[in-house]
Amino acid sequence: MPATGSDGSVQDLRITRSSAVDQVAEAVREMILRGELAPGTRLREVQMAESIGISRNTARDAVRVLARQGLVTRAMHRGAVVVRLTERDVVDVFRVRRAIEPQAVEASVDASQDQLAGLEEGVSRLERAAEEVDWERMVEADCLFHLRLVGFIGSPRLDRFYDTIQGELRLCLTIVDRDEDDPDELVAEHRELFDLIAAGERDRCVERLNECMAGTELRLRRIARRWDELHGGGT
Repeated sequence: MPATGSDGSVQDLRITRSSAVDQVAEAVREMILRGELAPGTRLREVQMAESIGISRNTARDAVRVLARQGLVTRAMHRGAVVVRLTERDVVDVFRVRRAIEPQAVEASVDASQDQLAGLEEGVSRLERAAEEVDWERMVEADCLFHLRLVGFIGSPRLDRFYDTIQGELRLCLTIVDRDEDDPDELVAEHRELFDLIAAGERDRCVERLNECMAGTELRLRRIARRWDELHGGGT
């Protein structure tokens, strides 16, 4: 049992870096965000526990973590189901983004060189992924860029909240048909946003950011609407 030192320190305490619940939740989260577990897929806790070699309680707690992240829903008699974002969900996600990201651009006035370098790294990763037309890596780089942009605000709580929003956005992106997409266009948009921030042109950056988000929202709303029509409106 851990002992407490005279100075208030905790002695002989051993902890693991990440609990089994966190590890399972993260692994399943990545499967969902990569599209390996499609929207509407049921997550059966018994089968999950048996296939991974964990207790049912661990599997249940991992599913609860995913539910808090907005990636699964739990329903009576149905268990856990991978979320399918509706058009209303997409509208709400972008409502939140428009409330947060322009603030982040304005906060960039106080950004350190390390923060700016971190933001540019998101663009660089996007460029490398675009060269190979690797959409999975491009989505990850896109999310990294916007997460680091929000980091300019300097709020750890907001960072955690925004990470959840991005998870929902990535969930919608798993059903996007990329055949008509131009990776160079996505790279150019993010390079322009970074260059405007680096140049201190924050008003113009907010304007372009809102234009980019409006275009993406419109497209994802169409996709969500089409998915709803094809699948009867249920998860």
